[in-house]
Amino acid sequence: MKREPKERLTRRRDCYPYLVYSLLSLGIMGVLLLPGYVLTLDMVFGPHTAIEGKLYGLDEWRIAASTPLWLLIDAASRILPAWVCQKIILFLIFFLCGLGAHRLFPFKGAGSYFAGVLYMVNPFTYVRLMAGQWGVLGAYALMPFAIKAFIDLLERQDRRQAAKVALLSTLVGVFQVHGYLFLFIAFAVILLVRLVHQRRERVNLRISRAVALAGVMFVALNLYWLVPALTASDTLLEEIGQSDLLVFAPRPSTGAGTMFDLAAMYGFWRDGYQYASDTLPCWWLGFAFIFYLSVLGLVHESSSDRIGWVVRAFGIIWLVGLTLAAGAAIEFSRSLLEWLFDHLYLFRGFRDSHKFVALLCLCYSYLGGLGVYHVTESWRSHRFTGPRLRQAALTGTIALAFVVPLAYSYPIFSFNGQLKPTDYPDEWHQVNEYLNQDEDDFNVLFLPWHMYMDYDWLPNKDKRLLSPVSRFFDKPAIWGDNIQAGGIYSQSTNPTSSYLEFLLARADSIGNLGELLAPLNVRYVVLFHEADWESYGFLREQQDLAVEIEGKHLTLFRNQRPTARAYGVDSVVYVDNLEEYLQLSVEQDVMQHLYLLGPGEDKGPAGAFQPLEVVQHSPTRYEIEGTEKTWTIFTVPQRINSEHWQYGSSPTCQNLGLMPAFQVGEDGGQITYSRFYTVYLPAYCVSATALLVLAAGYALALKRRPAA
Repeated sequence: MKREPKERLTRRRDCYPYLVYSLLSLGIMGVLLLPGYVLTLDMVFGPHTAIEGKLYGLDEWRIAASTPLWLLIDAASRILPAWVCQKIILFLIFFLCGLGAHRLFPFKGAGSYFAGVLYMVNPFTYVRLMAGQWGVLGAYALMPFAIKAFIDLLERQDRRQAAKVALLSTLVGVFQVHGYLFLFIAFAVILLVRLVHQRRERVNLRISRAVALAGVMFVALNLYWLVPALTASDTLLEEIGQSDLLVFAPRPSTGAGTMFDLAAMYGFWRDGYQYASDTLPCWWLGFAFIFYLSVLGLVHESSSDRIGWVVRAFGIIWLVGLTLAAGAAIEFSRSLLEWLFDHLYLFRGFRDSHKFVALLCLCYSYLGGLGVYHVTESWRSHRFTGPRLRQAALTGTIALAFVVPLAYSYPIFSFNGQLKPTDYPDEWHQVNEYLNQDEDDFNVLFLPWHMYMDYDWLPNKDKRLLSPVSRFFDKPAIWGDNIQAGGIYSQSTNPTSSYLEFLLARADSIGNLGELLAPLNVRYVVLFHEADWESYGFLREQQDLAVEIEGKHLTLFRNQRPTARAYGVDSVVYVDNLEEYLQLSVEQDVMQHLYLLGPGEDKGPAGAFQPLEVVQHSPTRYEIEGTEKTWTIFTVPQRINSEHWQYGSSPTCQNLGLMPAFQVGEDGGQITYSRFYTVYLPAYCVSATALLVLAAGYALALKRRPAA
């Protein structure tokens, strides 16, 4: 029988990881591959990407390192259905988890596959997707690629490898900004261990220069979000405090204690998910096996001349990861995180300390793979058994190394029936079409006022979902941004939200809600029949709201008061607070006045407000017609800092502290969102230029690289 050429056999074996992890990813997805969106907690996909808020800096509340990713998703969703794009992303996340850990592993064979399988299939990846945190998993999936590139940089110290580290590290954060801290911790530990291990001053100097070069490249690539984040006046990070550590502290998931659960890759802060520990007797034996292999790999390979320093680094990373993951669970880690909250601005994003379990998964996959490698090599070289017994023992060891991780987290396959793909209700589509028939530019208010809410039409066991309205409806949406977690009602800094919460708290005594919504350009109100919707019966009692559509899942109200994206007024009224404004609204038509909060003297005659024609050239630039009215009020369409909207050198006021007002004049002109042009656009240009230069240099270096 003719033997297969060695080169062809090698190429076939090189394809095996792609096949194995593809099949495993398909097995994980299971029924989720069926048509429809996968909607769960933080994972909200729809026909729209709502990219404008991130791209143009219109929504700075959350740091938007993911803008390039959403641009890619937006482009792809113009070609493929959005739910198909979502399935592709989820498949790639799990596939890259396996492939990345496989490539990070230093040896070929069963150990590398153990590393890939365990990094894909574990309680952390399971619960994070159950919670819809696909961005965290995306960063987690790309982390091994960046770490491998960093290890190679420390060994080669060349510019091409530095560029590779910068590019891959940037991709990690594009999925989730938390990934940058994962990498920073891993890089710092690996670098320190390498410098201590090397002890040759000249080599260490070259290493330091290579790392510094990679750092400079990384900063240049990431200016597109670093500059806006560090210069923003209000972000979510400003509102996160030490109390968040208690609300989002890890909790025991298995009954074995918080610290044991964290070490076992459990301990998520939110309850209600089905784990393998709920149904498998002696489930902890699976973790004991994984932990044993990891310790075995650490002990036997830490003295290796080739990878010993890397092995020791992973041992330290495990300790750091477990300490940080504990969060408020133990006093030491709580004190450490409180100090980091106070002294490191970007660290505040880690109120959910369980995210650091990602570092434990990385260490278990690498060190556990080394344990499998050591055991298999020991069996191969065993001299006191026959070949058949050795082969049987070797096969059994390899099989056990694969079966245990899969059994340890078996609910991840099709997620044990807890998640099912679905489409949005037909009534949502009907209302969206109805709203689109109104070609004017207006905002839509969505109630009940909750950021997260249970939706009965979801086929999942857990029906809690982040509001999907901005991803589904075409018209600009205003919806609840109050997190309502633990003792935290809201962390929003959006003045529009504060205004609406003020009105809703007094809704039972208000009869002119439509008039009070008109300054926000709210022409329609959608009430979903979910959660506490029955407490919104006051909407039917409003004299200026009329029911347009009523169905099983929602009711659509139309505001009977006139609204406009921009309108002119002559009268200026000063009010001390919103309570005074609410009292005046009974006597005055609020659309005939500019209301300024604070002391001052009223001026200008009251008269009919003048709707103005507005032409949108881009989300940051509007052309507005002239008016003889003294003031023009512009009802901004997004949740943004309205002080950044400008009309030439005209002074800017804030109607009710919410909407910008300008002295436009009879000739009209352009209203622009200045922060995009002064901050975002220059930062984009620098990062794009850095990307082109690095990509060109990397390609040139590959071209000049001598053939093997």
